[in-house]
Amino acid sequence: MTSDGDGPAAARDAKISWPLVALAVACVVPFVVALVALAHPTWYPTLDLAQTELRVRDVFTSDPPLIGLPGRIGSLGQQGSHPGPLSFWALAPLYRLYGASTWAMQAATATLNVIAAFLALWMARRRGGTPILLGVGAALAVLLAFYGPNILTEAWNPYLPVMWWFVFLMSVWSVWCDDFVALPVLVFAGTFCLQTHISYAGLASVLIGLTLVWLAWSLRKRWSDRAARRSLLAWIGASAIFGVILWLPPVIQQITGENGNLHILYGHFTDPPEQAVGLGVGIRILLVHLNPWRLVSHDDAMTGAILPGVLFGLAWAASAVGAWRLRATALVRLNLLLGIALVLALISASRIFGFLWFYLALWSWSITVLMLLAMGWTVALALGRRTAGRSEQSRRTLATAGWTVVAAVTIVALGFFTYDSAEAQVPDYRLSETLRVLVPPTVHKLEAPGAPGGGKHGKYLVTWTDPISIGSPGFGLLDALDRAGFDVGVGPEFKSAMTHGRSFFRSDATGEVHLAIGPRAVEEWRAKPAARELAFEQPSAKDRAEYQRLRRRAIRELRAAGFPKLVPVIDDSLFMASIQTRIPDDARRTIEKMLAIGQPAAVFVEATKGT
Repeated sequence: MTSDGDGPAAARDAKISWPLVALAVACVVPFVVALVALAHPTWYPTLDLAQTELRVRDVFTSDPPLIGLPGRIGSLGQQGSHPGPLSFWALAPLYRLYGASTWAMQAATATLNVIAAFLALWMARRRGGTPILLGVGAALAVLLAFYGPNILTEAWNPYLPVMWWFVFLMSVWSVWCDDFVALPVLVFAGTFCLQTHISYAGLASVLIGLTLVWLAWSLRKRWSDRAARRSLLAWIGASAIFGVILWLPPVIQQITGENGNLHILYGHFTDPPEQAVGLGVGIRILLVHLNPWRLVSHDDAMTGAILPGVLFGLAWAASAVGAWRLRATALVRLNLLLGIALVLALISASRIFGFLWFYLALWSWSITVLMLLAMGWTVALALGRRTAGRSEQSRRTLATAGWTVVAAVTIVALGFFTYDSAEAQVPDYRLSETLRVLVPPTVHKLEAPGAPGGGKHGKYLVTWTDPISIGSPGFGLLDALDRAGFDVGVGPEFKSAMTHGRSFFRSDATGEVHLAIGPRAVEEWRAKPAARELAFEQPSAKDRAEYQRLRRRAIRELRAAGFPKLVPVIDDSLFMASIQTRIPDDARRTIEKMLAIGQPAAVFVEATKGT
């Protein structure tokens, strides 16, 4: 394979690859099934997903997003965001194409993942024709089935990069195999991961740096060959320009913004607010994610047995030695990439601080499936060498058995993915159902003539009282009103977490729309003479009684475990109580059941003094 893509790889791309087409179509089917299942009832995104939709809608405006979604970065007074807005920009045209609805955001997310799958398969074919294409197709099918429809249709920033990380690893491997056509793909996929979620920062940055070293060495080798030199320089130059364009938005925000986000990120991770979990926990996290059985059981937790990971790692290391002895260049370079990725994964896992959320290591599963691919490839090569002297019939039988296994893995994995897709559910179903009851009457009454605050001609400050879920449905209400065409925003306390222009003082608004959650908050707003109730929703009488029973049990469990100070948190911020790292599991499960039931909620509107 030549560096310019004009050898075997280019010849393979010059004609239609029906296996590539078949695999691509097979990957599309589960996404279509999932989108059909998600079409009804209407989904109302909350918190991060609501903020994502707001930013996606802003892309084609005069004030497009320049940085990523707010995260647990910086301080409350100066909250930082994930590095860049590429995910919003990538979603926006598809979101508009599909109708600019909440379902359209799910369809846009699914489409991005389909594109990622196709690019991975395309690069696999360039690496070794149909055999490698089928092997990577099986690995990709397992990965798709593991993540499932709920992750792969959800535009949440920890979920959006998972398939593009697989594409990134494939593109790095391709470039290290001197297939420089993959350079633009590498730039986009790496930037997408880096900008969308900070957990990819160390992983992608180091691999990009090593790829630059590889390119410099490759250029030196080709310097005396004028045609090869010009071709490589063209790919490097075009990819560099592409990368600069993709990184312009966060750089512009750093230079022109009131608080430069890149500066906040640098300060946060060079001087973190909490101590990192350390090497010991990092090793455990890595080994837990090297258990290939978890790909079958769909277990993406951060804890579990480590022995399977140890054995799997040793088996991969032995296969890597075998690949080196077999002198299989492309396979050796894949193993080199995986070895480096494992070291980077260990460092990244060791640097986690705070609660060990499962999504902080979702990138690990791409490494695991590629390790499985490398091991299977090594076994196939070794068996091929051993049977070289046998009869043609014997070799064909062995090859048929091998391809049968690959086909079976692909078909079964995509079959399970399709089956799961038929049962796909929207995120935060309970909160979405609450908003599905509250939003339509709220919009209808605000659109009516004489609505307090001026309706579509007014400007509303959206506020909330939420002792349950840290304001998640409040942001959902804001997003829904914005989608309906109202001029809405939040208070200045959310300035660093909200898009520009959607944060203002109450005195600048013509009305206040308030979401009251919990009996106490609802009654307080009902007692306000100037407030008008727009919508009301509450759990059934049975669920309300169950909530009180669970509340009493949670209080007993917390006191018995020695956490009396957390008892008031149950009524003030139930979600925060659920993520306390030291509380016993039985108390956590009780609190999670309370979260699933929820509390009564109502929407009110009140004209401000300026009206």
